[in-house]
Amino acid sequence: MTDTEAYVEQLVAWRRHLHQYPEASFEEHETVKYLRDELSRRTPSAQLENLTPTSLVAVFDTGRPGPKIGLRADIDGLAMTEDRPDLEFASKVPGRMHGCGHDGHMAVVLATLAWVEDHLDELSGTIVGIFQHAEETPPGGAKDMVETGWFEGFDFIYGFHLWSMLPTGTIDIKEGAASANSDLWEVTLQGKGAHASTPELSIDTVVAGSNLVQHLLAVASRRVNGLRPAVVTATWFEAGRQQALNVIPPVAKVGGVVRTQDPETRATVRRAFDEILAGLEAANPGLEAKLDYLLGYDMVWNDPARTAIVRELAGARWPEGIVNEPAMLGGEDFAAFSQIAPATYVFIGAGNAEKGFTEGHHNPRFGLDEDALEIALQLAIDVVRAAPRLAAGH
Repeated sequence: MTDTEAYVEQLVAWRRHLHQYPEASFEEHETVKYLRDELSRRTPSAQLENLTPTSLVAVFDTGRPGPKIGLRADIDGLAMTEDRPDLEFASKVPGRMHGCGHDGHMAVVLATLAWVEDHLDELSGTIVGIFQHAEETPPGGAKDMVETGWFEGFDFIYGFHLWSMLPTGTIDIKEGAASANSDLWEVTLQGKGAHASTPELSIDTVVAGSNLVQHLLAVASRRVNGLRPAVVTATWFEAGRQQALNVIPPVAKVGGVVRTQDPETRATVRRAFDEILAGLEAANPGLEAKLDYLLGYDMVWNDPARTAIVRELAGARWPEGIVNEPAMLGGEDFAAFSQIAPATYVFIGAGNAEKGFTEGHHNPRFGLDEDALEIALQLAIDVVRAAPRLAAGH
């Protein structure tokens, strides 16, 4: 019998139940209650504690000297409607969907903790399951949890993402940067409205907003070293009303995201916003441009020595499946854990065209190949077994 064989059926059942009842960020009360109930039933040795109203940690103290390691799962869903009528376990909550795989993450960590319960006499130190709220909504739940001070003294924290953009059987493991600094911005342009037939009487916020978007899209290509990743994207433009097409609106709002992977580039892009907005006001006398810029998630940093050990563990089981893709430019608040302790965050392929799981994350048609769950479980178990090596870093 493999490490995972006795746990797969329950793992899939947990995942399917959680998939049917998603909750958005900071609203995960029923999710945490379910996790607590299942852990109380299946892992009586674990000490359970809510560090915040919608998060949970499960602590296994073996009673023997050894490292303190954490296994993290994010638990929130998305505020979107699922479009998978082919799934018998599709979301039952209107306007909510596990469209990023967090249901699978929770189930994998639950199953890993069940394995820990059954093998506690073989382990040393402390093993902690971390069920983190609000990964999808900055400033994010990881920051909330870390700020409690509870994670001081951890020797290693492991995280993973079931990744539909890689085929099942593939594991992406990268030393160093694993994600991007993930910032959000909104600009409110206050001008002067007028009738569309007399634009000279207006301070035109639509034209100003259009110019703003064009200037911002040039920041990455003209202000940043071409060897350093940077993305500036406008995703929202709101001005006027369809019912009043003959009116130049006095207010326009524009917003979007910024992705970078080093502090210098992050600062360069932030500074460019101030310079561009000052120029926009100068070019449009009377225009007021107000910027709301949120420094969101930092970059996830994979400790090179520990990550090399995780690569070795994975390569021993799936030698043909290990890849090292460039760091993604998406945001991931596991970064807060990677700043408080040595950490590794990996991407486990869960895409399968034959089964119809080809859509990307945050898509109403998103789905996971459940065969990937067992791979994620086995690697998590291997991480627990290798805790002394991972703590030492060699």
